[in-house]
Amino acid sequence: MAKPEECKLTLESVLPADTRDALRHLDLYARKKAEGLLHGAHKSRRKGVSTEFDHHKQYMPGDPIKHMDWKVSARHEHYFIKRYIEDTSLSVRLVVDSSASQKQTTGGVSTWLQTARLAASLAYLVLRQRDAVGMIMASTGQTVWLPTSSTQTQLVRILQALVNATPRDADALQVSLRALLERESRRGLVVIISDLMFDPDTVRLDMRKLQARGHEVILIQVRDPVVETFPFNRWMRFESLERAGVRYRVDTVPLKRFYLEEYREFMDGWKTWARKHDVHFITLRSDESVETALSEYLMLRAGRGGGS
Repeated sequence: MAKPEECKLTLESVLPADTRDALRHLDLYARKKAEGLLHGAHKSRRKGVSTEFDHHKQYMPGDPIKHMDWKVSARHEHYFIKRYIEDTSLSVRLVVDSSASQKQTTGGVSTWLQTARLAASLAYLVLRQRDAVGMIMASTGQTVWLPTSSTQTQLVRILQALVNATPRDADALQVSLRALLERESRRGLVVIISDLMFDPDTVRLDMRKLQARGHEVILIQVRDPVVETFPFNRWMRFESLERAGVRYRVDTVPLKRFYLEEYREFMDGWKTWARKHDVHFITLRSDESVETALSEYLMLRAGRGGGS
């Protein structure tokens, strides 16, 4: 179990200068049409006056004459105007798992620190593009809600919330997702960061509901090396991080094979579900480089545009 001080974060540990430098030339673009108020690099559902042509529309009284396509109109019996896709800002919501299972620290870095680094890096990336980002962070004992904003002070708010938070209590990721469903109507990008140590059914259902409302969903898993490899070969005592007083003493030798089989099935289940439902699924260990993982993903995303 991680010691309490191992889960206390600092501003420098959450968003180091070298991480900011590594992310400075990267961009996060929407794969789906966005809805926003500012002019930016993402295609909006609202029709506007950008330079990218979308389609022709038959002229109706009140339509702007300046968009009339005289050549097309001359070939038909009706007048037609050009419609364009308006560029807009992207709205990103970070959903951060702050449950007690994030205290795992066997990789030298706690999964909570890695989760905070991912959230801070994405917030920095989005705000550097002059897009809007918000964050919701929940466990059964606490909820932090930061509405989306594109101001530079928003990065300070997010960093302070991450530094001040302490992973505790049971998982409540479904509470965060349902809050988004209830309180956020503007379509955008939802990034979920978690160790995925929970029953997936209700969370998957809420992710599908977000997609049905036009949101794009990215799922990032942070995994502890011990959870992945189970490197035990003797009797061990295991203590639950989320349920106080729950302890088990087991012989890990016969358990190891069954555990690793179930873990592989668990990971395959998430990968298969993500591919089926067009959710980008990223998984990295707590001892891996955040900037490298994000750089590789964003370059892949920019190059392919879709996939899982």
